[in-house]
Amino acid sequence: MCVTPYGERVEVVENMTEEEFLGELAEKTTSVTLREFTPDGVRISYNLQGKIRGQYDADHMETVEAIFKPDGTYEFESLGMDQTVEGDMLLIKGKGTGRQLSPTSVQAEGVATFITQSKNLGWLNSAKARFEGTYTTTTGEFIAKVFAQK
Repeated sequence: MCVTPYGERVEVVENMTEEEFLGELAEKTTSVTLREFTPDGVRISYNLQGKIRGQYDADHMETVEAIFKPDGTYEFESLGMDQTVEGDMLLIKGKGTGRQLSPTSVQAEGVATFITQSKNLGWLNSAKARFEGTYTTTTGEFIAKVFAQK
């Protein structure tokens, strides 16, 4: 039992999200398009391809729509697709935020949901994912850890 700063008693364990490691995503940018310059920042689209390895192994591709703000932060939405060697397909919709860590490194974190008709991956239909990773601007590589939240 824990008491919040407002005097409310809450059971901490009951409020914790169950989370398990789903896999590591390693991908590389294949194209970048500068969409628009606005007072809010630069709108950019980019495509990435790579692999996810973990509870399932698959080829991964995604398109990211982002706005990079003048203060070094950004917001993004993404659509992705994973394809296993067994032929299972997983569709992924994500969104998140990030910030510039250095001239060549960007940190990103966000959430995602899944859609699949695969019996093997069907448990992901009711799961949400949380991810955190680092994008290296000089190489176009993004490495992220992905966690499934039940």
